[in-house]
Amino acid sequence: MNADDVARSAQLALLLEVSAYPKPGNVDRTHDFVDTCYEHFLASSVAVYPVLREAALCEHGVGRLIRRGVEESMRWQSGGNTHFGALLLLIPLVMAAGTAHSIHELRNRAAEIMRNTDVEDAIELYRVFPVAKVRVRRDVTDLDVNDETSLDEIRSRQLSLFDILTISASYDIISRELVGGFEKTFRYADIIGSFVIEGCLKVNDAVARAYLRLLAEEEDSFVTMEFGTAKSRYVKERASIIIANGYNRAELEAFDCELIKAGINPGSSADIIAAALFIALLRGLKL
Repeated sequence: MNADDVARSAQLALLLEVSAYPKPGNVDRTHDFVDTCYEHFLASSVAVYPVLREAALCEHGVGRLIRRGVEESMRWQSGGNTHFGALLLLIPLVMAAGTAHSIHELRNRAAEIMRNTDVEDAIELYRVFPVAKVRVRRDVTDLDVNDETSLDEIRSRQLSLFDILTISASYDIISRELVGGFEKTFRYADIIGSFVIEGCLKVNDAVARAYLRLLAEEEDSFVTMEFGTAKSRYVKERASIIIANGYNRAELEAFDCELIKAGINPGSSADIIAAALFIALLRGLKL
């Protein structure tokens, strides 16, 4: 596929995801966080274009490209970590799109790229965490990203990026996507497309509903890490109730305000929706 078109699709996916409203608990065009606002996400989405285009021309170097994407994102805005999780998903998907012969090969190609990662990819990813100030679980004892000795351990054990993510897949939904063949990413690309084509929804509303469905399907890793299982389970159950009630707009907006006020940010779910949007756009989704 054409590298420019692939990179544009990934960039547009980031812009559409952050602009969608209402998307309970996350930054959008009507809600900012205290230190990170909508404009920071816009700047980050624009800043990563050169890295996305480079990724579309590469078959190797997942870790390096993720690091470069995060660095460019941070260089162009002052709101901190905006797209770390989204770039984790998008970089291998963009690489796959750039090297696949057809859209039908995309998922298998992306899974293959992840399986073929190496030790240097793992090292590069670990070097991103202090740059982006990514919040991580504090109870991880093996290969702690905040421990410099972990890099020596990774080299000693010859662990690839795929190996590292397999460890964290037990508690992190993004890691599960990366080592599990992007199951949710592609399924939610189908869901978004179905909402637009069969449901005759605008892309904004399709994204908001798909996001809510993902919240109702699985507890968000970021919410669990920051607030605990009880709160992530509450978010999941509340989303399920709103869907059962027919996506009532007033309920959805009230849920959004509740999570924003409490500082509860289901960021992992938003990252998957951004990646799903990329796939949907590649498949021909039109605005």
